[in-house]
Amino acid sequence: MIWALLLLSLLLLMFLLVPVWHREKADDRYQSEENLRLYQERTDELAASDLDEEQKQALQLELDREFLAANSTVVSAQTKASARYRWPVAAALFVVSVGATVLLYQQWGAANEMRATELLEKASQAELTPPERSELIERLAAAGQKQPGNIEWNYLRGRLLNANGNFAEAAEVFADILVVLPEEATADRAATMSLLAQARFFAADQKADNGMYQLLKDSLELVPGNPQALGMAGMLAFELKDYQGAVNYWRQLWLSMGDTPEAQMLAQGILRAVEHVREQGGEVDLSWMKRAEIKVLVDLSAEAKAAVDPADTVFVLARAVSGPPMPLAVQKLTVAQLPQVITLSDAQAMAPGMNLSSHEQVTLVARISKSGQPMPQSGDWQAEQSPVSNQEKELVKLMIGSLVP
Repeated sequence: MIWALLLLSLLLLMFLLVPVWHREKADDRYQSEENLRLYQERTDELAASDLDEEQKQALQLELDREFLAANSTVVSAQTKASARYRWPVAAALFVVSVGATVLLYQQWGAANEMRATELLEKASQAELTPPERSELIERLAAAGQKQPGNIEWNYLRGRLLNANGNFAEAAEVFADILVVLPEEATADRAATMSLLAQARFFAADQKADNGMYQLLKDSLELVPGNPQALGMAGMLAFELKDYQGAVNYWRQLWLSMGDTPEAQMLAQGILRAVEHVREQGGEVDLSWMKRAEIKVLVDLSAEAKAAVDPADTVFVLARAVSGPPMPLAVQKLTVAQLPQVITLSDAQAMAPGMNLSSHEQVTLVARISKSGQPMPQSGDWQAEQSPVSNQEKELVKLMIGSLVP
């Protein structure tokens, strides 16, 4: 932007100064022509006079001197006097034009959005200083007012206000976004509902109400299984004494988590909610709180053993019968280690929310990979069994003996 402004300023300077330059040249030419006319007129009058030749020559010499002086001194002085006013005026016009351009660009151009983007990029690499965070919030607000149809600016502002602890203001921003979001934008609406409930909860000094709780229910109806929404819905349900609801939401969240310290803390919250349910005369089945674990005996047939090398890689994995193909648990060993009993559990999950406990029915696969890659390829050997309960108590046997076409 700076280089473009400099280029435009240079063009503007040329536009303003060229007329001044040409005006001076034109004035000089006009004055010279007028001096020449007067000189010729007086010369003709002198030639037609009755004076003798000696007097004529003396007067002619005087005329010549006056003509030269007029051109070299008088005209030059007049031109400089004229230039003394023209150049400052041109310079003033240049400064005013450049200043007006910058001000108008700040008002109507993209300078604000460019600075906001610059600060956002910096925030992704390092923590902003408090003045920079305040500036970013102000610039996001200005961008949102300038482009009401661009929801992203307001969404970023709301998230930043939440992070800054300005919960009441953040709640207003998210409420405004929810009004303009189209109904078909289910994921965006669900995320905004969760953020709005969170902002209102903290703005109310962490006191829950049914409006916040309903926002989270609506969010989970649009996008079931969202971990943040499940966690907060369980918390609000607990605060509002809907203990069975708290257990239900936290159960979904717990099943999606691995065996981590966070999951252990959540389990304590679930047990407290269960105690309240029982105090109210209800009953809760907690058999699901036992972490899923499947023991698998992996061996290979004589035909497969003759076709593979002891150093070939063996993958043993479990994936959901109905769900994404990403493994819920996986172990890696070599042909030389077979036969062997291995245990598949949540500890081998590859991604949050994708573990053995979160899917009741799984498919077990044992594959010898000649390439060493987990994806099946022609020439690999494998065994598969499906469906298998994620709470299977018996030892599952997988005999590798099928050639992958």
